[in-house]
Amino acid sequence: MHAAALAQKDRHHFIQVTSDNDSYTLTRNDGYYTNGLRILFGWNSQKDTTCKTIRTLEIGQLMYNAKNGSYLKKEELDRPVTAFLYARYGQLSFTKRDDLFSWGVNIGTIGPPALGRPMQEAIHSLFNMYKPEEWDYQLKTEVGVNADLSWSPSLSLLRKPSSVFKLLPVISGSVGNTFTGASLGPVLSLGRMGSNSQTIFWNSHLNSTSTESFFYFYPETVLSIYNATIQGGLFRSDKGPYTGKLNHVRYRQTIGWMYSGNVFNMGLGLVYDSKESKTQTHNQWYGRIQLGIAF
Repeated sequence: MHAAALAQKDRHHFIQVTSDNDSYTLTRNDGYYTNGLRILFGWNSQKDTTCKTIRTLEIGQLMYNAKNGSYLKKEELDRPVTAFLYARYGQLSFTKRDDLFSWGVNIGTIGPPALGRPMQEAIHSLFNMYKPEEWDYQLKTEVGVNADLSWSPSLSLLRKPSSVFKLLPVISGSVGNTFTGASLGPVLSLGRMGSNSQTIFWNSHLNSTSTESFFYFYPETVLSIYNATIQGGLFRSDKGPYTGKLNHVRYRQTIGWMYSGNVFNMGLGLVYDSKESKTQTHNQWYGRIQLGIAF
């Protein structure tokens, strides 16, 4: 009886940690979007009878190098060097038709205050790796404010609870002086995946009545209008010693697996991303690990 009661206990909060790193691909690549760490705290309320709403607070750091972090000369760089350190407030809402509307606002900074240099040096020292040498050429500081929005309509014919194959169209956009752009693509899942309002894919799994375990494929067409990690600060004339040339249209895909139970959730992903900057020597791959707990 006690175990059953514990399993059915209402949980309205969760903490989730997501780590991105190119070393997870085991290909010995160490550049471009080389490391990302995001910590998410979320909660919901049962008082809203028209739709389910989940609120989130997130802090994160995204780190970018050239093809390799050991370059000593500016002439060797093929992508700007910087980190982006930010804090974000977001909301996910689900209509009676189970459509997802997500929005958020973040404030962050590129340049030395984003702490890319000490973070990467600490990581490399911890794992006895080479000392990163190119941070002398990082972009200059600019504080950014950005807003983002996502929409995923529920397609009733392809979202039946009993279906092992599901499709979620996703449209996303952002505007701000750090990131401005949009993306479009379908999420294709195979396995036991919940509805929009009850799936770990959207971090909406709180008090879900079933366990999820599914594989997914998420191809996207990405339109970039401005990217300060490539072009430097929008409102700066002196953007830094090395800036790139933004690739306005590119392709990105994620292949992964996700699991969520009543308490724990996890996910593994492999991301392919074509060149963000036209100056890059090649495209990139990186891995993703996600771990979370509800309480």
